[in-house]
Amino acid sequence: MYISKFSTPLLAVSFTVLLSCKHEEKKESTAIALPVVRATTVKSLQPSLQAVLPGELKPWNKVTIFPRVKGYVGTVRADRGTVVKKGQVLATLEAPELLSALNQAQAQVASAEATLIEQKARNKASKLTYTRMVETSHTNGAVSANELDMAYSRMLADSALTMAAQSNLLAAKAQYTSQAQLASYLTVIAPFDGTVTERNISPGELVGPESNTRPMFVVEDRSKLRLTVAVPENLSNSIPDKSAVTFSVQADPLKEYRAMFARSSNSVQENNRTMIAEFDIENRSGDLKAGMYAEVKLPVSRNKPTLFVPRAALIQSTEGTFVVNLRENVAEWLAVQKGNTLDSLVEVFGPIREGQRIAATASEELRNGQAVTIKN
Repeated sequence: MYISKFSTPLLAVSFTVLLSCKHEEKKESTAIALPVVRATTVKSLQPSLQAVLPGELKPWNKVTIFPRVKGYVGTVRADRGTVVKKGQVLATLEAPELLSALNQAQAQVASAEATLIEQKARNKASKLTYTRMVETSHTNGAVSANELDMAYSRMLADSALTMAAQSNLLAAKAQYTSQAQLASYLTVIAPFDGTVTERNISPGELVGPESNTRPMFVVEDRSKLRLTVAVPENLSNSIPDKSAVTFSVQADPLKEYRAMFARSSNSVQENNRTMIAEFDIENRSGDLKAGMYAEVKLPVSRNKPTLFVPRAALIQSTEGTFVVNLRENVAEWLAVQKGNTLDSLVEVFGPIREGQRIAATASEELRNGQAVTIKN
């Protein structure tokens, strides 16, 4: 075959053009193979959020009344549902041996008082006698030294007996006070204004502190209620002072009630990682009942701005929660922790800053360290 001398340069040029075309096609195919990632920025916000939490209504005061002395139930003057005032008699007990001990203690007090009066008179007389003998002794031979010594000894003895009588009277009075206190327990009274919610005794029943496992009465003050709410750990620092909540109960789900923040334990319980907060509500009308469960709408806010990202920007994997940082066209996984949710945004905590560019839609297919094409 004949090849012209002009054919060699032509073939070389054709080969060079062909290699150049293939290289351009390879570069174009590589550029097309890079995933296109739409970018967004991290936002710094301080929103007022509203968390819906379960709560429970509890009475302002509640007491279970047990017998403090052993005796038989005499009369019962209150029943379940009875509205009582502080100091009102709920029941009376009968204990003859206790009353007998009280009468005996009272008699001992009377006896000790009489002894003291008699001894004081003797002591006064012995002091007067000794004083007169001392005055008479100034006359030579009127009083012997022995008589003067005996008078002095009698005065000291009467003084000691008087002090002993005073001590006996104090002991007798203390014994009487103790017995009177025990006798007062035979009358069962209401410790505060409220309503009897339980009555577990009947006339003639034997009751006592060592034998009763059930209370005689349970009294509740429901004029004011405590709304207790278990606040999750992530919201434990987000309850503003003097804040108010609204809540509803199943008995009247369309009616909204309002309660004011009053107190908090300021301690997270280890068993369920929650903090107990209490809100007070007046209940003079009696519409709300102690023991009701409530659906509480709790306003929460951070004490300073925090960072938020779109919900789609989070990757949830077995290793944790991540956002994809976009730095110099390279995807970089950053571990974060989730906080509150605000519409389509999620609060995050981690090594990110406001205005930082991240992937608006992230998935595990976008691997850490992978080159990407960023689309704003």
